[in-house]
Amino acid sequence: MEIVLFLALFLAVPSLLYVGGRIAGRGVWGLVLARYEKRGGGAYRAVDVPIWVPGKAPILVKLAAITSFLLGQMVVPGALAALAGLVVSLEMLGRPVEVMQPVVFVLTLSAPTGLYVAGGLLAAGVLLLRRDPNAATQSRAIARFSLVHNVVLILALLAVSGFGDGAVLVCIAYALVSIGQAALLLAAARALDARAQADAHTAATSPAAVA
Repeated sequence: MEIVLFLALFLAVPSLLYVGGRIAGRGVWGLVLARYEKRGGGAYRAVDVPIWVPGKAPILVKLAAITSFLLGQMVVPGALAALAGLVVSLEMLGRPVEVMQPVVFVLTLSAPTGLYVAGGLLAAGVLLLRRDPNAATQSRAIARFSLVHNVVLILALLAVSGFGDGAVLVCIAYALVSIGQAALLLAAARALDARAQADAHTAATSPAAVA
């Protein structure tokens, strides 16, 4: 029961953000050519008429948005954990060096950039679904920042602890997931660029352009 409740809470905010973004992004994906239909009677009067339908967001954009919401929502528990880590770190400063826990210092020092990444992911997800003019640029920026943040975090954790600490392994696993999500975000930005080029190519023949 606890697992079901946890999953429900974990998925609630990303689901609401995703649905809201899809609703706000209706009509922003233009028209796409679905097929041609023959119209008119007779061998000489029949013509192929293009059938246009409302466009949809590319699958990479959808995946990047929902994963951005899933990871971005960690900004709240991340902020609470950062405050707790700061308190523990300050308390450890008065202890002998032998009993200090360097992992806590690493996680505390990485908290500000981690929170920046989480907030940036939330914003990127919204921009992607709304097809904001700055969506591709912002997605690339936060993805690259996330890559640097997580690579540095992994190296720092390995330097001070290695693979012997279970908590460190969890942090490294989460960082690897974040790196994968950053790669997905970069792919979504490329998909947006490709879609913009395709729309520009077909704009001259679409009903909206003719009108």
